Amino acid sequence: MGESSQNLLEVMNAAQIRTKVNEKTIALLVFGACENHGDHMPFGSDFIFPLEIAKKVANRIGNMVVLPVIPYGVSTHHKGFKMTVTLQPDTLVRVIFDIIKSLIDNSIKRIVILNGHDGNIGPIELAARSIKDSYPEVIVTCLESWWTLVGTIRPDLFDIWNGLGHGGEAETSGMLAVHPELVNMDLASDDVIPTLPSNVRIYWNFDELSKTGISGSPRHASINKGNELLKILENALVSFIEEMEQNNWKYGTMMVDRIRKTDNSLS
Repeated sequence: MGESSQNLLEVMNAAQIRTKVNEKTIALLVFGACENHGDHMPFGSDFIFPLEIAKKVANRIGNMVVLPVIPYGVSTHHKGFKMTVTLQPDTLVRVIFDIIKSLIDNSIKRIVILNGHDGNIGPIELAARSIKDSYPEVIVTCLESWWTLVGTIRPDLFDIWNGLGHGGEAETSGMLAVHPELVNMDLASDDVIPTLPSNVRIYWNFDELSKTGISGSPRHASINKGNELLKILENALVSFIEEMEQNNWKYGTMMVDRIRKTDNSLS
């Protein structure tokens, strides 16, 4: 078993679980989708790429287990393209809730979600809020959209549209970095930058935005850009988790109480 796989739940046995998993274990959940990403990208891009990030993060965080990837998401807005496989929003909410409930039943209360698909953002929030309502001691965190985070941290990294887009510059670069054999740049489409309002959201179907299955600028993608965005995302998640660990997963008023108790113990 390679180093990058040692923290994957699906390859661990019961003896390893007894040794490695405890009440301070951090569970890392990856949610993706199965849908068209243009002629040049695989249908599983939304979970293939985040899984590689998850492996890298888990290798740097001592007490973490990566759960099996959920390869299906809410892709109803992509069903105009052949072989889209989608869950209904309420189905995904239930799946997320049940997975986290299973972790809670095993005394795991520190949850990090790495999401790879825009259609999952709403269901993840609904499920997380339901968990928090029923189990207030559980900490549920989520990197909802890595594709916007990288452009925020490194606005100079991408050439077109801050790297945004479905199968666009950032996504294609990421896949080139982790699985170049699955990307055929000879089939990459020309730029597709949809015209949309900036301040009010339109809930579109993707075939209203693109006839090719992509948006953004895949032809501007590169392995070098992909390697850079991998580092950005890995470091962002590791920094977040290390800060949470340092504060014993306290935040808000809990963090204030912790500081006061520390100060009182030193006086």
